[in-house]
Amino acid sequence: MKSLALTLRDELAELLSGAVAIVGVGNPCRGDDALGPLLAERLAGRVDALVVNAEDIPESHLYRVIVARPDAVLFLDAVDLGAAPGAAALLHAQSVSSYLPSTHRMPLSMLMDIVRRESGARVAVLAVQPRHAELGRPPSAEIEMSLACLAETIVELLAPARRPAGGVAGAERAATW
Repeated sequence: MKSLALTLRDELAELLSGAVAIVGVGNPCRGDDALGPLLAERLAGRVDALVVNAEDIPESHLYRVIVARPDAVLFLDAVDLGAAPGAAALLHAQSVSSYLPSTHRMPLSMLMDIVRRESGARVAVLAVQPRHAELGRPPSAEIEMSLACLAETIVELLAPARRPAGGVAGAERAATW
Protein backbone atom coordinates (compact mmCIF):
# COMPACT_ATOMS: atom_id res chain seq x y z
CA MET A 1 0.00 0.00 0.00
CA LYS A 2 1.32 3.44 -0.91
CA SER A 3 2.10 5.85 1.84
CA LEU A 4 0.06 9.02 1.87
CA ALA A 5 3.30 10.91 2.47
CA LEU A 6 4.71 10.18 -0.99
CA THR A 7 5.99 13.29 -2.69
CA LEU A 8 5.88 13.95 -6.41
CA ARG A 9 9.60 13.12 -6.53
CA ASP A 10 8.95 9.78 -4.80
CA GLU A 11 6.15 8.97 -7.25
CA LEU A 12 8.40 9.79 -10.20
CA ALA A 13 11.22 7.67 -8.75
CA GLU A 14 8.83 4.74 -8.36
CA LEU A 15 7.51 5.08 -11.93
CA LEU A 16 10.82 5.72 -13.68
CA SER A 17 12.58 2.41 -13.11
CA GLY A 18 13.97 0.22 -15.87
CA ALA A 19 13.99 1.45 -19.46
CA VAL A 20 12.20 4.78 -19.72
CA ALA A 21 10.65 6.82 -22.54
CA ILE A 22 9.65 10.45 -22.04
CA VAL A 23 7.22 12.16 -24.43
CA GLY A 24 6.77 15.95 -24.41
CA VAL A 25 3.30 16.97 -25.60
CA GLY A 26 1.95 20.44 -26.33
CA ASN A 27 1.92 23.36 -28.72
CA PRO A 28 5.16 25.37 -28.46
CA CYS A 29 3.37 28.49 -29.80
CA ARG A 30 0.62 28.56 -27.15
CA GLY A 31 2.12 29.94 -23.94
CA ASP A 32 2.04 27.41 -21.11
CA ASP A 33 0.90 24.62 -23.44
CA ALA A 34 4.57 24.55 -24.49
CA LEU A 35 5.47 22.87 -21.18
CA GLY A 36 5.83 19.34 -22.59
CA PRO A 37 8.07 20.24 -25.55
CA LEU A 38 10.16 22.64 -23.45
CA LEU A 39 10.73 20.05 -20.72
CA ALA A 40 11.57 17.38 -23.31
CA GLU A 41 14.16 19.75 -24.82
CA ARG A 42 15.72 20.33 -21.38
CA LEU A 43 15.96 16.57 -20.76
CA ALA A 44 17.26 15.46 -24.18
CA GLY A 45 20.83 14.23 -23.92
CA ARG A 46 20.88 14.63 -20.14
CA VAL A 47 18.98 11.51 -19.09
CA ASP A 48 19.24 7.78 -19.68
CA ALA A 49 15.90 7.61 -21.48
CA LEU A 50 14.38 7.88 -24.91
CA VAL A 51 13.18 11.50 -25.04
CA VAL A 52 10.67 12.44 -27.73
CA ASN A 53 9.49 15.99 -28.36
CA ALA A 54 6.09 15.16 -29.89
CA GLU A 55 4.74 18.71 -29.76
CA ASP A 56 1.04 18.80 -30.67
CA ILE A 57 0.95 15.57 -32.70
CA PRO A 58 1.97 12.88 -30.21
CA GLU A 59 0.10 10.16 -32.13
CA SER A 60 2.74 10.50 -34.87
CA HIS A 61 5.45 9.44 -32.41
CA LEU A 62 3.78 6.46 -30.73
CA TYR A 63 5.45 3.85 -32.91
CA ARG A 64 8.90 5.11 -31.95
CA VAL A 65 8.01 4.83 -28.27
CA ILE A 66 6.36 1.40 -28.56
CA VAL A 67 9.22 -0.23 -30.51
CA ALA A 68 11.69 0.98 -27.85
CA ARG A 69 9.93 -1.48 -25.46
CA PRO A 70 10.22 0.75 -22.38
CA ASP A 71 9.25 -0.37 -18.89
CA ALA A 72 7.84 3.09 -18.19
CA VAL A 73 6.54 5.95 -20.34
CA LEU A 74 6.16 9.44 -18.94
CA PHE A 75 4.13 11.95 -20.94
CA LEU A 76 4.80 15.62 -20.14
CA ASP A 77 1.87 17.97 -20.65
CA ALA A 78 0.10 21.11 -19.45
CA VAL A 79 -3.23 19.97 -17.99
CA ASP A 80 -5.96 21.98 -16.29
CA LEU A 81 -5.83 20.40 -12.85
CA GLY A 82 -7.94 23.10 -11.25
CA ALA A 83 -4.87 24.04 -9.20
CA ALA A 84 -2.54 27.01 -8.92
CA PRO A 85 -0.47 27.73 -12.06
CA GLY A 86 2.73 25.70 -12.00
CA ALA A 87 1.31 22.99 -9.72
CA ALA A 88 2.31 19.50 -10.86
CA ALA A 89 0.78 16.06 -10.43
CA LEU A 90 1.54 12.56 -11.63
CA LEU A 91 -1.62 11.16 -13.22
CA HIS A 92 -2.17 7.58 -14.29
CA ALA A 93 -4.16 6.65 -17.40
CA GLN A 94 -7.42 5.82 -15.65
CA SER A 95 -7.66 9.33 -14.18
CA VAL A 96 -6.43 11.42 -17.13
CA SER A 97 -9.76 11.26 -18.97
CA SER A 98 -11.40 13.22 -16.14
CA TYR A 99 -9.22 16.23 -17.01
CA LEU A 100 -11.00 17.63 -20.06
CA PRO A 101 -10.97 19.27 -22.49
CA SER A 102 -7.78 18.27 -24.27
CA THR A 103 -5.96 20.48 -26.75
CA HIS A 104 -4.74 17.42 -28.67
CA ARG A 105 -6.26 15.80 -31.73
CA MET A 106 -6.28 12.46 -29.95
CA PRO A 107 -7.06 12.49 -26.19
CA LEU A 108 -4.03 11.86 -23.99
CA SER A 109 -5.88 9.08 -22.17
CA MET A 110 -6.27 7.23 -25.49
CA LEU A 111 -2.59 7.68 -26.36
CA MET A 112 -1.60 6.41 -22.94
CA ASP A 113 -3.85 3.37 -23.33
CA ILE A 114 -2.39 2.52 -26.74
CA VAL A 115 1.18 2.75 -25.41
CA ARG A 116 0.34 0.64 -22.35
CA ARG A 117 -1.49 -1.99 -24.39
CA GLU A 118 1.14 -2.25 -27.15
CA SER A 119 4.30 -2.05 -25.02
CA GLY A 120 3.20 -3.33 -21.62
CA ALA A 121 4.83 -0.29 -20.04
CA ARG A 122 3.72 1.57 -16.94
CA VAL A 123 2.32 4.85 -18.27
CA ALA A 124 1.63 8.18 -16.57
CA VAL A 125 1.51 11.87 -17.38
CA LEU A 126 3.42 14.52 -15.48
CA ALA A 127 0.75 17.21 -15.62
CA VAL A 128 1.40 20.86 -14.84
CA GLN A 129 -1.30 23.48 -14.34
CA PRO A 130 -1.05 26.22 -17.00
CA ARG A 131 -1.82 29.90 -16.42
CA HIS A 132 -2.58 30.67 -20.08
CA ALA A 133 -2.43 29.03 -23.50
CA GLU A 134 -2.94 31.95 -25.85
CA LEU A 135 -1.30 31.81 -29.26
CA GLY A 136 1.97 33.73 -29.45
CA ARG A 137 2.46 34.28 -25.72
CA PRO A 138 5.55 33.00 -23.94
CA PRO A 139 5.26 30.57 -21.03
CA SER A 140 4.29 32.15 -17.71
CA ALA A 141 6.74 32.66 -14.84
CA GLU A 142 5.05 29.82 -12.94
CA ILE A 143 5.60 27.39 -15.81
CA GLU A 144 9.23 28.52 -16.17
CA MET A 145 9.81 27.82 -12.47
CA SER A 146 8.13 24.40 -12.73
CA LEU A 147 10.20 23.59 -15.81
CA ALA A 148 13.42 24.27 -13.91
CA CYS A 149 12.38 22.21 -10.87
CA LEU A 150 10.97 19.31 -12.86
CA ALA A 151 13.99 19.15 -15.18
CA GLU A 152 16.34 19.09 -12.20
CA THR A 153 14.33 16.34 -10.50
CA ILE A 154 14.06 14.13 -13.59
CA VAL A 155 17.74 14.57 -14.44
CA GLU A 156 18.61 13.60 -10.88
CA LEU A 157 16.45 10.46 -11.17
CA LEU A 158 17.57 9.47 -14.68
CA ALA A 159 21.15 10.74 -14.93
CA PRO A 160 23.18 8.11 -16.84
CA ALA A 161 25.73 7.71 -14.03
CA ARG A 162 22.99 7.05 -11.46
CA ARG A 163 20.97 4.53 -13.47
CA PRO A 164 21.67 0.80 -13.74
CA ALA A 165 22.58 -0.45 -17.21
CA GLY A 166 19.76 -1.38 -19.54
CA GLY A 167 17.93 1.91 -19.88
CA VAL A 168 16.68 3.19 -23.18
CA ALA A 169 19.07 6.10 -24.77
CA GLY A 170 0.13 6.11 -8.49
CA ALA A 171 -1.55 8.41 -6.71
CA GLU A 172 -2.51 11.87 -7.90
CA ARG A 173 -1.29 14.78 -5.92
CA ALA A 174 -0.69 18.38 -6.92
CA ALA A 175 2.59 19.90 -5.85
CA THR A 176 3.58 23.53 -6.18
CA TRP A 177 7.26 24.06 -6.87
